[in-house]
Amino acid sequence: MYIFKEQSQHTHIGLQQFPSLPRRLHHCRDLSQDEPFDFITWFEFAPDEEDKFDTLLTRLRAIPEWQYVEREVEIRLVRDQA
Repeated sequence: MYIFKEQSQHTHIGLQQFPSLPRRLHHCRDLSQDEPFDFITWFEFAPDEEDKFDTLLTRLRAIPEWQYVEREVEIRLVRDQA
């Protein structure tokens, strides 16, 4: 807990890199007891902002908190514009 409270940079990085990025955090204990993840994060961005999002992910994956991530699954959905 010390790293999160005292040293965490993820909120600062997110606000600096992509302040308008809509995000939602779902704690899996609220969704189902059988979920294999502690939480699920949902981000929404326009296709032309994908590079900005990728840069944000790169920066977040470089911070100390990331060493506690045991597994991640990235799923990208694209809305059909037709």
